Amino acid sequence: MSAPEELTTEVSQPVQSEETSPPEPEIEENPTLFQAIGTLKGKPEQDEEGNFLLRLGGKRYKLFIAGYRYQAWLKQMAANPDKTLFLRVYPKCLMIPRKDPQIYFQVAAWEDENPWEEQPGIFKFRGVWQFVPQVRTPVISVYRNQNANDPKGKFKASHLPVLMRREDEAKPFRFNPKIAKEDLPPRWFVQGNFKFIPSRNCWGWDKDLEPPTKKIPRYKKPIKATADGQAPPRGNKKPPRKTDKPKKPTTDNKETDE
Repeated sequence: MSAPEELTTEVSQPVQSEETSPPEPEIEENPTLFQAIGTLKGKPEQDEEGNFLLRLGGKRYKLFIAGYRYQAWLKQMAANPDKTLFLRVYPKCLMIPRKDPQIYFQVAAWEDENPWEEQPGIFKFRGVWQFVPQVRTPVISVYRNQNANDPKGKFKASHLPVLMRREDEAKPFRFNPKIAKEDLPPRWFVQGNFKFIPSRNCWGWDKDLEPPTKKIPRYKKPIKATADGQAPPRGNKKPPRKTDKPKKPTTDNKETDE
């Protein structure tokens, strides 16, 4: 037996709920992150100690290859020792007081032709433009992003010396301990292309990828090593200092004659 027409009509109509679902949170598709990466071109060499080097502008710079890529790199060098390669690298800089910065490169990938956006010698930097005590030249400080992992737990930052003269309000930050924190100048987050200059042992500003901003992405703060060179264990706090409680003054219980 078929249902009455009026019942069929009521059932077929969608029922709207009075409750509305909460709006989904907006997710930033391309969040701003710290970054330092670039492209180099050259013929890698190997010295007597087994270190790999790359000649740039008449100088030789050390190449560091991560463990999981090292065997593939050795096979590449053994099969084609005189081949010119395009290298995708992370720039590193060792700061030594009263000495020139020691720049070297960590090799992330290599190809016979250049498949990357940047031309050889061009690097993409995203970091804080500031002065650090070790060098006179301002640097782009590339900190470890908030979601970064570090097996050693140190979260070291890369401070890369740069030459940059701008016409806008952005200036390299310089810390002054004599100035109150709220009165210090702002720190600027710079995103741009920088060209490596071997003769100056630094990078020169080429162009902005985004305008400078005072909004700095969250990052992992570097952890200073202890005297033995190891990072201090997390969560360990110094025990509170024991303080002697003040002794109560002694009173004479004997009554005194007035």
